[in-house]
Amino acid sequence: MRLFVTGCSGYLAQRLISASKGNSKIEWIGGCDIRTPSDVSGWNFFEMDIRSEQLKAVLQENRVDTVAHLAWVFNPTHNQQLEYEIDVNGSRNVLKAVESASVPYVLYLSSTTAYGPHPDNPLIFDESYPRRGHSSYLYAKYKAEVDTIMLEFIDRHPSTSVFMIRACIVLGPRTSNIVTRMTQLPYVFAVRGYDPAMQFIHEGDIERLLAWAVLEKPVGVFNIAGKGTIQFSTLIEKLQKKGQWLPPWLLYPSLGISWRLNLLPFPPSILDFIRYPWVASTTKFEAAYNFEIRHTSTDALLAYAATQKK
Repeated sequence: MRLFVTGCSGYLAQRLISASKGNSKIEWIGGCDIRTPSDVSGWNFFEMDIRSEQLKAVLQENRVDTVAHLAWVFNPTHNQQLEYEIDVNGSRNVLKAVESASVPYVLYLSSTTAYGPHPDNPLIFDESYPRRGHSSYLYAKYKAEVDTIMLEFIDRHPSTSVFMIRACIVLGPRTSNIVTRMTQLPYVFAVRGYDPAMQFIHEGDIERLLAWAVLEKPVGVFNIAGKGTIQFSTLIEKLQKKGQWLPPWLLYPSLGISWRLNLLPFPPSILDFIRYPWVASTTKFEAAYNFEIRHTSTDALLAYAATQKK
């Protein structure tokens, strides 16, 4: 097996590469990123943007048979065009390179944010539910767009097997993402009158899932999350934080000003994710594959909470 990982300096990519290095079934590992990973021993690092025309040649020359596409702009930025270029056009280029190099297997890490938080969402939905993303939260907007691109690719290339993981928010002892940045503020912002159910997956489970998928080659599009949900108010309680419950007419403009002045690391559009429901069913994956998600949503939250100073 010959594995190539995009976005290889990222945390989950590094964990996947580390797990893969110890497996005798994987004879070659490569990866690309514009940042040099902290550990490049025992595998092949290519300092390269995923939009590069050279990606096709790298896949061809190294006879890659498995691509794990993990590259993404995860944290919000003020540069919408750059995020689009990397997330959407970068993903297009990865699939173009996969097609040209006749790579037989693709693993893509999508997100349940692709469905988007909307006031008319049902309390829970499955993989057939429309992926509407979010008009102004770019991570979700572009996850929805790339989901569509990936589904079109699957239809046009039946000889290429694809496993698309729509994962919920990852949490755990070592996690650093937009959720941890929000909850590490002195107060946790909340929208008055709203207390949605939240889903999480433990970082250990998503790490195991990626490594398992590389070896076992599952196929299909699946929601992935820890069992159960946790109310947002309970999340604040478990983190031993003070909730700043403010009315929407005050909270959204206030965060908007703070975002534009670079006083906060997230835009006001993220508030919709703690206001409206976006809980995804995982029964399809549970029925299709015998892979155990060992931790519940509450377990994942508590694993993260245990690392925070009281």
